Amino acid sequence: MALLRVSSNAIGEEVDLTGAIGQGDGAIPHGAALIRFSEAATRGSDDLPEARNALQEAIGLDAFVAAAATVGIFNGLVRTADSIGIPIDGGMVGRSAEFRSELGLNEFSGSRNTDLSGGSSGEGPEGIPSLFGD
Repeated sequence: MALLRVSSNAIGEEVDLTGAIGQGDGAIPHGAALIRFSEAATRGSDDLPEARNALQEAIGLDAFVAAAATVGIFNGLVRTADSIGIPIDGGMVGRSAEFRSELGLNEFSGSRNTDLSGGSSGEGPEGIPSLFGD
C-alpha cells in the first residue's frame, strides 16, 4: 500500500486506502462496484451473484473478466503467503505502521507472520525508492 501511496502522489492523485478493507470507492471509477465484487468473491458471500452482475453492467464483460482475474490472482497470492508464513519485508514494517494501524490490518490473521513489535523506523512512504519518478 505504501507503493500505491507513492505512485498516486507521483501523478498528483489522492489515494483512498480504505478500499483495501472493503470501504469507500478507492477514488476510482466504479470503485465501489469493484470493491463490492472483490469482497463478495473473496469471502464467497451470498451477495456474489448480485455483485457480479452489477459490476458487469457497470464496466462491461471484457473489463469484468480482467477484474475477476485480478481478484483471483491476488486472493491466491495472499492465501499462499499467509499459509507458508511469509512476513512483511523488514524495511516495510516501519514504513507501513501508520496505515496498518489506521486500517486495522494488524488484526488480520496474516499479520502473525511478522514481528510488528519493532515499531516504526521513522521512515514513511517517502523512504521507498523512487520507482515512479520524482
